Amino acid sequence: MTTKRQIILTTITTVFLLTVLFTDISLVGYWTDIVFSILIVSISLKVVFKSKTEKTWLTWTLRSMAILTSIVVYGLLGLNLINPFAWDTFKMRSFYYQSVDGRLFNAYFKPVGAYSGGEGNFWITETYKYFPIIEEEKYYEHAILWDFRDSEFDGQAVNQEEIVKAYVRDEILEKEK
Repeated sequence: MTTKRQIILTTITTVFLLTVLFTDISLVGYWTDIVFSILIVSISLKVVFKSKTEKTWLTWTLRSMAILTSIVVYGLLGLNLINPFAWDTFKMRSFYYQSVDGRLFNAYFKPVGAYSGGEGNFWITETYKYFPIIEEEKYYEHAILWDFRDSEFDGQAVNQEEIVKAYVRDEILEKEK
């Protein structure tokens, strides 16, 4: 049973990381992928190094894969933490589960200040109706000129959720037609 658990956990960890790194599919929420990656890699390392399998080559293969995936996760996390611009991530604004034409969308705005040529990065993801913990990126703007953190514009109250829905209609739904 331990060998099966090691193989399954190492495979799930590897497939999850490859999916998150090389596709537009991820878990809902910006931090969810990061937290889940750290958690699953840590558990994988613990399980793989806790006991050996009956075959030495399999033990070394599983341990190598666990070490490699942990280097990727902790390496990317370390690179992001030492990047001075990465701290803007903590100022992020999220709009979860915005319903437009019967479909669910999430939007994220990360302010980056003047060095990007706009107010920040903005992207919209679609959440699958029957599996709402998975999202797929549908739209990305590197230097958007609108600040989604502001609550008013020219002295008027602004409903940022309506602006997000307008972006969904204009940039995703209209282009799909």
